[in-house]
Amino acid sequence: MLRIIALLTAVLLTLPQWARASESYKEKLLPRFATTVLDRNGKVLGFFYKDKFRLYAPYSQIPKKLIYAVISAEDERFFKHGGIDPLGILRAAITDLSRGKVVQGGSTITQQLAKMIYLSPKRTIERKLKEIELARKLEKNLTKQEILELYLNYVYLSNGAYGVKAASWVLFGKRNLKDLTLAQAALLAGIIRGPEFYNPFTHPQRALKRRNYVLKRMLENGYITKAQYERAIKEPLTPLKEPNKPKTAGYALDFIKFELLKKHIIPPNRLYTGGYTVYTSIDSEIQNYAQKVLKKYRDWYAKRHKLKDLQCAGMAIDKKGRVIFIVGGSDYAETKLNRAFQALRPIGSTAKPFTYLTAFQNGWSPLDFVSNLPIEKPMDKIDPRTGKRMWWKPQNYEHTFTPFVTVRDALIHSINVATLHLAMHFPGKIRKNLIKFEMISPKAPFDLSYILGSFPSNLYRIVRAYSAFQNNGIMREPYVVLKVKNLHGRTVYVGFPKLKKVSDPESVQILRSILQDVVKQGTARSIAYLTEHFDVAGKTGTTNDYKDAYFSGFTTSFVMSIWFGRDSYKRMWPGAAGGGVAAPPWGKIALKLCDKYKCGRFVPPYSEIVANYPPPTHFPEKEMEEIYYDQLINSLGEPQSDNETLSESLGG
Repeated sequence: MLRIIALLTAVLLTLPQWARASESYKEKLLPRFATTVLDRNGKVLGFFYKDKFRLYAPYSQIPKKLIYAVISAEDERFFKHGGIDPLGILRAAITDLSRGKVVQGGSTITQQLAKMIYLSPKRTIERKLKEIELARKLEKNLTKQEILELYLNYVYLSNGAYGVKAASWVLFGKRNLKDLTLAQAALLAGIIRGPEFYNPFTHPQRALKRRNYVLKRMLENGYITKAQYERAIKEPLTPLKEPNKPKTAGYALDFIKFELLKKHIIPPNRLYTGGYTVYTSIDSEIQNYAQKVLKKYRDWYAKRHKLKDLQCAGMAIDKKGRVIFIVGGSDYAETKLNRAFQALRPIGSTAKPFTYLTAFQNGWSPLDFVSNLPIEKPMDKIDPRTGKRMWWKPQNYEHTFTPFVTVRDALIHSINVATLHLAMHFPGKIRKNLIKFEMISPKAPFDLSYILGSFPSNLYRIVRAYSAFQNNGIMREPYVVLKVKNLHGRTVYVGFPKLKKVSDPESVQILRSILQDVVKQGTARSIAYLTEHFDVAGKTGTTNDYKDAYFSGFTTSFVMSIWFGRDSYKRMWPGAAGGGVAAPPWGKIALKLCDKYKCGRFVPPYSEIVANYPPPTHFPEKEMEEIYYDQLINSLGEPQSDNETLSESLGG
């Protein structure tokens, strides 16, 4: 009894300065805040945070209706007292005296803030005395607006949400407090008194009664009109059926986090606590669509071929190098590995364009001829069964050979042996190109199998390299973070594309025209229907024993690569080639992308490039060269047609 009286006396008299408040002002009193991640259209992708989900709301962004609601519910004399309200304490003390213990604190908003920052929730006389003195200290060092700002950022509001901005997102799905209705502001204010007791999802009737009480107090205090009050009490409790759970991980979010840390954009110890806003290039609509499409195809393939570990991945960038979507697997809830950039696997024929580009850079023409006869080379391996040296005998997809084939046809139909014969003219230069395009490292070993894509890579590297095919020899490093703002809205980072010239434009344009033919009539003809609407160029990729299937291609608006394979690295099924497995979902996603981002025709156009192909200068036999030029002189058709006639006449 005497301790309760002492508490009341302490309020009415000046207390000795034995309690020490923080010497810092508002900035150092701010709690930890989550980092918000937005897509390219300003839609929330997710959050990075630890422990408590809290979003920073400066006083300038807190609407008056919310402030009035909180004051009406918690501390009507807030702007009049100096941190301690003797009348409130007196009322609480009388209640405490009648109970024989501390039941009501009669705390002001300032006292509640002092308790949240410095003290435990335990109800004792000693703690109450500390709370009072700390409240005085806060009032001395902070303005009323700063106290309210801190309070509304600290307070717990049910369902894991701390602070009014986080609660606005969790309870109503609204990121901006200005979008709150009057009724929603009153509900937030009402929840403060008992976050779980008045939880609108678990105790809707209690929450509704409490909300309407706050609205009534606002009306009585003159903060709202009778008409506003009547409209507000008719409003549903919350527009959401269940709390909006903050998303903290996913294929896109993991990639964004990777870039933030790799580029040292945000310090690791601040990523989860600094309250940054990260603006990204991810298109959440396309991200979700691509995820659904790839999962649908994966599920269908897996069911048809009875595969439990079949997986998929996809990635696309726009013409500025900004990542549009990144899918690392069929379902993030089942598998966290992001196969688009965290896994390395052979890429098969996806690597072939680098050999042909090297040829064009060195004066070869698509109309040149290259051998397609079998190759046998000794290996530094001994067959354990026979004890004899093993031989490398690469095969064509059809397991057939011809004396020769044109360079153009070899790429259109992805002929392995012809590609190897072409590569033998300049293996060192192909290696340099693979290094320049950052497909392999300068220290990586190199042999002829690399020509057929035996080296490990991933979709990130493929998309980066193929961006040069789209952009006349200028390669763009994919990036996803466009801008970062700190807690106070100041821009601290602006993303930009890293450009690198890797080829002359003329050679790339010749290559691009043939990659268009790959889609029109070659190994990717399953998506030839796209060319009726816009230009498409690309290359299929299939690894040994059908373990991986790729399609990597581009339009005027984007570069995209799709992959399917098994996590066990075992064969998918016989005939599981890139054109039949990866190209179809690529086409489906491409239609969605082009509908949104408007794909067009390449410049210069296909017809102009083909009409200006250099004449052939490489022939397996001298007689072929003589026949070729005789037919060319006597022909009224295009060199391409003559070349086809020559091939037929000589058994090509």
